[in-house]
Amino acid sequence: MMDFESAAVPYLPIRRRKLMRQRLLLAVVFAAVIASVVLLRSHVAREPIGERVFNEVATTISVRYYDRAFHGLNWSTIVDEYRGKVAAASSESERYHLLQQMLAKLGDSHTAVFSPSEVGRVQDQVAQALGAAFVTLGRDRVVARVAPRSPAATAGLRPGLIVAEQGGPDARGAMHAFIVRDPVSGRTWKTRLRLVNNGSYDQVEQADVDWGTAAPGIGYLRMGSFPNDIAEELGWAVSDVSGHRAMILDLRGNPGGLIDAVDATAGIFLPPGTLVVSGTGRYHFLGSRRFTASGDAQVRYKGRVAVLVDANSESGAEALASALQIYHRALIVGEPTAKHVLGVEVEQPLSDGGLLRVATLDMRDANGEQLEGKGVTPDIIVSRTPADVARGRDPQLQAAIAALKRL
Repeated sequence: MMDFESAAVPYLPIRRRKLMRQRLLLAVVFAAVIASVVLLRSHVAREPIGERVFNEVATTISVRYYDRAFHGLNWSTIVDEYRGKVAAASSESERYHLLQQMLAKLGDSHTAVFSPSEVGRVQDQVAQALGAAFVTLGRDRVVARVAPRSPAATAGLRPGLIVAEQGGPDARGAMHAFIVRDPVSGRTWKTRLRLVNNGSYDQVEQADVDWGTAAPGIGYLRMGSFPNDIAEELGWAVSDVSGHRAMILDLRGNPGGLIDAVDATAGIFLPPGTLVVSGTGRYHFLGSRRFTASGDAQVRYKGRVAVLVDANSESGAEALASALQIYHRALIVGEPTAKHVLGVEVEQPLSDGGLLRVATLDMRDANGEQLEGKGVTPDIIVSRTPADVARGRDPQLQAAIAALKRL
């Protein structure tokens, strides 16, 4: 009888030598990878900061930008044109001016680069230090709110005045010169304001979600943006106004935000699972991603709806308004939107502290039409002027109320 155990003994040294060779090979490969990483980091560390930042920007866009054809542009030629200029820039300001100039050639609304001084600037710091909030109407920057006892209040600023900064701050960055125009009287004057950088003006800030009653029987819900974890607060707001037979959803000035928050808002007015918008990335063979209405807010509203939009309604606000319009769920009132609708999945910190944002998804509405450059055209077009703000009037809101009453 064959003794298999004894028969295998001569082969054990061979197996051990085979395993040793495999382990040695793995160790060599691992050492080579580590050495390559160390050499690469050493090379990158020796690169001038301008070259390093430029390479990070150019390479990331080359491999992540949503349009592989770069809208018909020769991206390699553009990179070659700006490489030497950015590397030779004498200051951070000049470097980022050139980078922004280069990205502007792509012509999209979302791909952008921010200098270290711009990173983290969530709101208009000058406006915050003034104690005033502004809204853009056409090309005018119009005062919307003024906090009591703030520099803006002391200087006589009030809602409706058109303000333009003149020449920037002084050498210490404290005094700013402004040209102010009253749209009602036409009077124009100049003023200088000392900014209070440690001031806190709660009366100027607006919450992301605000709600109340617009008119008898008509509720009001304002979405200032679509931030993270908004579903619960959104549910409270809608529950509070759901007794009204009609509702106005105000998306004016909404810059967009997280798609999950957009889907949660859509789920209040549309059945869960309804397509809101779809996004196609760089590789079309992977198909498109569907973003659908969700039940995260845990509340549904079935009454009549009017949506307010303006030229400052962007991105997610446009996606939501387009879906409500396409499904005939809401009447859209106001002005054509910003036409800035792309998906961003890359926000890359740069070596000098700057930030690169890259558009990675081409967003399309529920009908499959591209939203970037198209936006949403209201069913009822109504403009709002600085004079309206000065007189405390809101013709867009009034038009929405009137339309809901007619319905």
